[in-house]
Amino acid sequence: MASVPRPTPNPAYYGLPFLLAFVLSVVMLITDKNLQTNFGSVSSGYYLHWYVVAGTAVADILGAVLLFLLRSSIALKTGVVGSGLLVAVFLGDIFTYSQVGFSSASDFANYLFGVTYYGGDIRYLYDVLLAVYIATFLWGIVSLVLTRRASPSVGPSGS
Repeated sequence: MASVPRPTPNPAYYGLPFLLAFVLSVVMLITDKNLQTNFGSVSSGYYLHWYVVAGTAVADILGAVLLFLLRSSIALKTGVVGSGLLVAVFLGDIFTYSQVGFSSASDFANYLFGVTYYGGDIRYLYDVLLAVYIATFLWGIVSLVLTRRASPSVGPSGS
């Protein structure tokens, strides 16, 4: 009996949230003065956190392009791992609170998640970007689980 390949979700669709995350990151990099200047304390160049967001934007666009071009289950699995790592980076950012002048991780989390407004041009952008990463990760996990559970139906004649 010939084995029938398992159905795989189209990785090109999975690339769309990475493209959205790239756009959100670019908007954040261009508009968020707090991110660019460490709340006004950096007057030359950009602040370290700006470069981290720039790095995640590069990872987003590379991930999207690879998913659009490769369209394989390996690309999908890599995208799931990548989105999970990006969630970890963005949540881990909370623990860098002392670098940006906050007295505690909870104060910095309040700033990042829009609970307390500290200026900046676009509120809730960090929240939306993190939500895109979380949704992309969960969507990928669900896609992989459903793909594993899907068993090809083979008729009595083996066709």
